[in-house]
Amino acid sequence: MRRAIALLLVGASLACANDVRRFRLQDPVWEDPDRNDVPGGPLPSYYSGLMADGADQMFFRPLAKLPTLPLTTEATNVNALDEVPNSAWFQNRIGFYDIPLDRFIKGPCDDVPDLDPKNGRWIVVAAKPNGANPGFFIKAPDGYRYLIKFDGTQQPGRPTASDVIGCRLYWAAGYHTTCNGIVYFPEDHLDIDPKAEAENAFGEDQPITQADIDKVLSKAYRTKDGLLRASFSRFVPGKPIGPFIYEGTRADDPNDVVPHNERRELRAIQVLAGWLGHFDSREQNTFNVWVKDGDRQYVRHFMIDFGSAFGSRWPRDQISRRLGRSYYFDTEHVLVDLLSLGLWPREWEHLEVNDQEIFGYYDGDTFTSSKWRAGYPNPAFDRLTPRDALWMVRILSRITPEHLRAAIELGRFHDPRETEALFELMMKRRQRIFAEYLTQYPPLATFRLARRTPDSLTQSLCFEDLALYHQVADPAVTYYKMRFRGGEDLDQELGWTQFTPDPEHPHRSCVVLPIGHKRPAQLAPPDAPDDDPLRYGVLDIFVHQTKSVRPTSAVRLHFYDLGAARGYRLVGVERVMDPVRPAGY
Repeated sequence: MRRAIALLLVGASLACANDVRRFRLQDPVWEDPDRNDVPGGPLPSYYSGLMADGADQMFFRPLAKLPTLPLTTEATNVNALDEVPNSAWFQNRIGFYDIPLDRFIKGPCDDVPDLDPKNGRWIVVAAKPNGANPGFFIKAPDGYRYLIKFDGTQQPGRPTASDVIGCRLYWAAGYHTTCNGIVYFPEDHLDIDPKAEAENAFGEDQPITQADIDKVLSKAYRTKDGLLRASFSRFVPGKPIGPFIYEGTRADDPNDVVPHNERRELRAIQVLAGWLGHFDSREQNTFNVWVKDGDRQYVRHFMIDFGSAFGSRWPRDQISRRLGRSYYFDTEHVLVDLLSLGLWPREWEHLEVNDQEIFGYYDGDTFTSSKWRAGYPNPAFDRLTPRDALWMVRILSRITPEHLRAAIELGRFHDPRETEALFELMMKRRQRIFAEYLTQYPPLATFRLARRTPDSLTQSLCFEDLALYHQVADPAVTYYKMRFRGGEDLDQELGWTQFTPDPEHPHRSCVVLPIGHKRPAQLAPPDAPDDDPLRYGVLDIFVHQTKSVRPTSAVRLHFYDLGAARGYRLVGVERVMDPVRPAGY
């Protein structure tokens, strides 16, 4: 069953003798069939403890995998165009669509107004008095329930702002998130529900007292007018059933058939979390919700709690410097330190706190995306491949500076210098992501077939070069070589071409098809069906970002040629990480 769905999503048939994949003549899969009705009531809830999960990921899982060979495999929930379909886990948004700024600002909040204390008093129904960012759950006059969290005392403004900014950026990237925002309210605005309970230090529930409320409010930032600053997270419709794990599947959910560490959208969080410095990206900060959607009931998967992003500082700066660069307990780093007697240099040892202190050691000068580490190992992040990372890079490339600035402004920092500092840091870190991935791996994206007029027989292939768009490659030395092949074994040369980017718009290129003297349709009989193998053609685009004759990377596009009138149909995209130059190149 799992293998069948994986093959359906990839959309490929058996490989040819010359090791070139053939794709079927069909539309790519854009909807993952994982939102089917699950009969019965909500699935059982799952609890994830920090200590248990940390011990499992840092010690027991690595020990269990010692006898096995580490194998790097590609994600299985990818469609024929090398993209991730919509699912209960992910929804294509800014990666595919231009999101207007006003819609981006609303994000997961849609058109529901923000939490406003002017609408009436709040009733505390549960509390979270412990932890770095304490808070409580309230019932508001608007009929919604909210989680209210505060900043703590060390970095006022950063945790609450991080929760809001992270929520918008994860939502824009395509993940399901809660509606988060910033609210200011007077201290006497709270009433306690007589049935409200809080969890003590031993994990036991006990009735909430005013002392619990005072303990939480003691960690809150206060304005000069005496108002308390907090972030709010609106409860989503449905029944919470606990977090999801980053590997395997849930046995009691018939929709959950793709192992989580083989899901591209979960692997690629490593890139997004690294950009934000969201080192606390562990299973406890995920959320499964049993939802009703029309006549269906199923599990939807959420990402939550981004308060650790943008330079969280711990009581000991020696640890704070390492966050994002080393695990809490990093076996590799510990062994190297032991063997070198502590003489091995570490880049974090010389980090200085940001000029805007609330951002701690969050920096853009030493950040390397592929080396970024969460608090402790994540089974999905460990399986990240360059193709997975490139998919997220393509999404991040569509977040404009205007989007990013709008997201940061939603954090409502106290000082405009903090807003500007974070914007500059995030832009610098994102540029380093682009420089790392778009110069090592295929930077081409947004492939489309176009005709100059609806009745024209001339068809062009157009694409974007993200390395040129983000100025991490030089258009003066960039050029493309294209080779079109067809025939029964896809080994018949149909044409070559080579060109440089247009100086007026170097990041956008178009080339007229067919490339060469013959098109695949001419190899097939006149009455050949549309999916006849002789109508199949493969276009290799070799990308050169230096003056070397060796290509930097390549993309392989798969077409069916339906004739001059109906034109080419793109059915598959493969990104080639280490291209081999063909004979005569």
